[in-house]
Amino acid sequence: MRFSVIVPAYEAEATLPILFYSLSNQSCKDFEVIVIDDCSRDGTPDIARSYDCKLIQLQQNRGPAYCRNMGTKNARGEILVFTDSDCCVDRYWLEYIEKHFSQNDTEALMGSIVLRPSTFLGDSISALGFPAGGAIGFDKIWKVDQKGFTDSLSSCNCAMKKDIFWEVGGFDESFPYPGGEDSFLAYNLRRMNYRIRYCPDVLVYHGARDSFWDFLKWQFRRGESSFIFATKVSNRKNFLSLRMWSTGNIIRYYYKDKKFPMVLFLLGTSLFLQFIGFLFAKHKREAYASFNH
Repeated sequence: MRFSVIVPAYEAEATLPILFYSLSNQSCKDFEVIVIDDCSRDGTPDIARSYDCKLIQLQQNRGPAYCRNMGTKNARGEILVFTDSDCCVDRYWLEYIEKHFSQNDTEALMGSIVLRPSTFLGDSISALGFPAGGAIGFDKIWKVDQKGFTDSLSSCNCAMKKDIFWEVGGFDESFPYPGGEDSFLAYNLRRMNYRIRYCPDVLVYHGARDSFWDFLKWQFRRGESSFIFATKVSNRKNFLSLRMWSTGNIIRYYYKDKKFPMVLFLLGTSLFLQFIGFLFAKHKREAYASFNH
């Protein structure tokens, strides 16, 4: 088998049928789908059972990194392909992934995310560059060189060879929330001199975040993940300069847009909450270490 499509799912009964419909219409047919239900309390497992997929049900909530690793352990495909339960993949998604692995000298690839139009708030959140470049585009948030290679990937639309995935350690399961675990996987790939090719024709469609409360929780958790990332990476200067570069791109891209005041407000809110989340995770780590001594 050529491809194993790995999908972590948590309370995804509203979005999972859309993903399954898009997978059932793939031009490439040589693939399996593995859904890992992260102890959902809704009808996610029942929906998964109604489709042609392998379902793995966890007895406790473990987070997306653990789910993806569990799916990979049960994968038969030579190439692992990752997406999320709230995505919809392009009809030629797997066909184009196959093309890039066949024609290009690369070990992993990152596709492009298309965020659907949303409310004023939702479109403003999308402008911040998440997930996977958001509305502004992947190559405005993460650098892509002239040959098409990049140093990052996002788990909602990426693929890599299975043997290399395990060689670099898979997804780090110490990341409890979405965000950070994919950046650390990319860091390990590059640290071991494996290449990640950015392929803008490999398309996945993703709904925008349009809840301010969810945005606040998301940014706080990103701060927690940033602390975990910081404990694992010694040289972080490149990541800080990348953040400044991408923030500058967002400002230049949107400064004439009517959403610009809201985008600026959300940028500031994002930085503040990520900082608070970072400090919270640091304090929690220090308190745990002190207690155990």
